[in-house]
Amino acid sequence: MTGVSSSLTNGIGQGPGWCCSYCSAPLTVQAHGLYCAPEGRWFASLDGVHRLLPEERRRELRPFLELYQRVRRDQGWRAEAGLPEVPADHPHAAIWKARAGRLQRGLELVAARLGPGPWRVLEVGAGCCWAALHLLEGGHQVVAVDVNLDPDDGLLAPNHTSRMARRLERAEADMEALPLEPAGFDLVLAAGSLHYPARSSRVLVELRRVTRRGGLLLVLDSPSFRRRPDGEAMVARRMRAQARRYAVLPPRESQSSYFVLGELPGLFERSGWRLEVQGWPGPLWERASDLIQILLHGRRGPRYPTLLGTRHG
Repeated sequence: MTGVSSSLTNGIGQGPGWCCSYCSAPLTVQAHGLYCAPEGRWFASLDGVHRLLPEERRRELRPFLELYQRVRRDQGWRAEAGLPEVPADHPHAAIWKARAGRLQRGLELVAARLGPGPWRVLEVGAGCCWAALHLLEGGHQVVAVDVNLDPDDGLLAPNHTSRMARRLERAEADMEALPLEPAGFDLVLAAGSLHYPARSSRVLVELRRVTRRGGLLLVLDSPSFRRRPDGEAMVARRMRAQARRYAVLPPRESQSSYFVLGELPGLFERSGWRLEVQGWPGPLWERASDLIQILLHGRRGPRYPTLLGTRHG
């Protein structure tokens, strides 16, 4: 299929090749949206975001999104200008500092393999697009997709937090079925998002489809454990806390998940990626930090390694 430049293209080469969410035909840019000629179907572009999520999938996701948005609001998460940089007295300062460090180290790994760029980047599960905006400001061509349109914490947030919003390609779209042409990106970024889909292998195959041969997948901020029971205990604690706060027991499928360290190489390899795991502590430090966490909190906590996949085949 031939790539089609979008009305929101950020100026480095062609825009992404958007495709119909129903038949996968290439979409053409019209005045107020994208058009699928084979089906005679329109997709609106509102407030800078292409609405490419099929209606039936939108209905399926609504219960999850309602709970997700409510929890995020209660925890004080909202987009702000300049993220990930925040004042020292910010309520989430420690988390943002850790995320900023992991992003910086991850991008250094990417640059060592792809060169300085500019790169064609897709961020999946982009949330408020803080990482996508960071890359855009660095001169890269960036596309951001998510199913969350929350104006304070989702794809619409950049409209009131960043002067770069008009240059950022955004689409309401599902990372399990991306409405994009194949092999269009040098780098796919999943920052705090790859542990949400229930079918990780399906997502990894889809991310491989839209990445060029030799391109990279950078996974950041996804909780990982050496032992599956520790991950399940984390999810169970979260569900109990939500049940107490909202007076309803949330279903397990409404919860984000985690990765198990020993399962990661096989999961990535079966999906067409060669995996490197960076940032996991050595055996002595791992045992020591586990002991400290058990003494302080009564349990082992998650770790957040950098996962770097290279598309092969």
